Amino acid sequence: MTTGERLKQCRELMRFSQERVALHMDKAGRATISNWENDKNEPSLTELKRLAAFLNTTVAYLMGEAPQFQEPRENYVMVKKDDLIELQKKALEHEAEKNKELLEKLEVEKTKKPEE
Repeated sequence: MTTGERLKQCRELMRFSQERVALHMDKAGRATISNWENDKNEPSLTELKRLAAFLNTTVAYLMGEAPQFQEPRENYVMVKKDDLIELQKKALEHEAEKNKELLEKLEVEKTKKPEE
């Protein structure tokens, strides 16, 4: 697999358009990205570093020097770290509320048993 093919693969995995990558890379349009992906030109080392960070990979992978672990992406959703932390907090709060309700029900049941 060529550098251009790996670049395209990473871009598609992130579901980015060539236009979005071009905008991030301060390029006038998608033609530069297309040329990189079709191996007509190659990005500079500085550009490879920016691309790797933007595409959540490494320069070594883009250059073909290191394999990248690939997971099936069909059942995965990309979530920002802060959003994930907020979701975890909400889930814990919800669980605490449920536990409190169950404890209250248990207390009510305990008070009823001596009467029976």
